Amino acid sequence: MKKLALALVQFAVIAALGHASACATAKPEAIVAANDGENARFILEAKLKALEAQGPLHFETDTDVLDADAKRVLREVAVQLFEHKDAAVVVAGHADERGDTAYNLALGERRAQAARDYLARLGVAQDRVKLISIGEEQPIIDGHDEGAWAINRRDEFTFLLPNANGAVAGAPMTALSPLFAQVDLGE
Repeated sequence: MKKLALALVQFAVIAALGHASACATAKPEAIVAANDGENARFILEAKLKALEAQGPLHFETDTDVLDADAKRVLREVAVQLFEHKDAAVVVAGHADERGDTAYNLALGERRAQAARDYLARLGVAQDRVKLISIGEEQPIIDGHDEGAWAINRRDEFTFLLPNANGAVAGAPMTALSPLFAQVDLGE
């Protein structure tokens, strides 16, 4: 009987040690998993920022026609939106200083719409592409010549990812660039 009692105690000790060991390894694994998620988001944000930096998409005077380079960048944007189903993008249309405010706002909107339409032709749902028009209000470069105007005629895009609370596309989101502060997503 003593041998049986001793065996049961040894079994209980081994089981307790095994459980303690499993708990001890589970905590670091959970921390590693959380860190992997943070690292994955950090890597994704860096990747999307690099893609944003490939923009802006530039336009000729008085047009909303996308050139081959703009279409190439938009294809890369579409790939990221397909890979990250909870992401969205804001396209901001800009104009140079020529023309009145109303005309430049309308032109900026047409330029942003051209990008949205191209993404839609690639299969991106239109509700994942938010539009704003800035017109001539935020030039990249001050100047009153063709060089400055050419730089200021553009579409800029900003990726949006769910916030830390896990909000999904269509809900309040956090942006990866300061442009988001000017965007009203209450469409």
